[in-house]
Amino acid sequence: MGDGTGGGGASGATARSGAQLRSVRRALAALRAFEPPPHSLGVSEISRALGLSKGTVHLLTKVLEGEGFLERDAATGKFQLGPAIHILTAAARRDLRLAAREPMHRLYTETSFPAYLAVLLADRAVIVEKAAPTLSFLAILDVGAPMPLHSSAAGKVLLACSPAETRARLLGALKRSGLEPMTPGTITSFDALRAEIEKVARDGFALDREESLPGVFCVAAPVRGADGEMTAAVSVAAPAPAFEDAGQIELVRDMVRRTAEAISYRLGYRVTG
Repeated sequence: MGDGTGGGGASGATARSGAQLRSVRRALAALRAFEPPPHSLGVSEISRALGLSKGTVHLLTKVLEGEGFLERDAATGKFQLGPAIHILTAAARRDLRLAAREPMHRLYTETSFPAYLAVLLADRAVIVEKAAPTLSFLAILDVGAPMPLHSSAAGKVLLACSPAETRARLLGALKRSGLEPMTPGTITSFDALRAEIEKVARDGFALDREESLPGVFCVAAPVRGADGEMTAAVSVAAPAPAFEDAGQIELVRDMVRRTAEAISYRLGYRVTG
């Protein structure tokens, strides 16, 4: 009797463990469903992607939303990756963030402009580190905040300096979804964007001429890892009037480039030849 009870208990525990593992796998699969563009899905779309019933998906999304891994768009009712994902990404990039912290602080000190570090996450530019004053009209972006690929300086760098296959995929997704006009200055022609990205790849820096936010001008440059591949973009944001002079743009551009090079060096990147 004791053996039977013990066996039943073990069997029940195994069944519960198996059910818990299935729930974890389903939750992870639900999150991975957001990797391909457009990164915004409704319950029906997640249900089709995972081959699960809408009721099961509803429960999954409710839990993931409650934990901050998903967030719902009030206008469309669809889900997208939530702040908890971006916080974990920032934590996972600890070595990059540590390498960037001192050079970014120096950049902020020298320019008085907020400095940001962004990486690609699920085909979006996401801020993982910043050096900015606590109170400033420009200190409006925080760690975990997304940045548009087609209009932000950091987004353009991440787009232009990615490996060819990644760049082609990202450009294809932008072409299909259309270029959202963030401001009157946003590039909304795909051909114009492609020309801009080719220029960024050649020049090694990108500008955001009030294309993402009215009155804000940004400069960004690529950060490279030990293997020479682009791993992040560092940028500064400033009031547009501060860049009315072409000489000022060049001065800040060179400072941003030097900061990117300093971070790259700390990550093990060495220029040879």
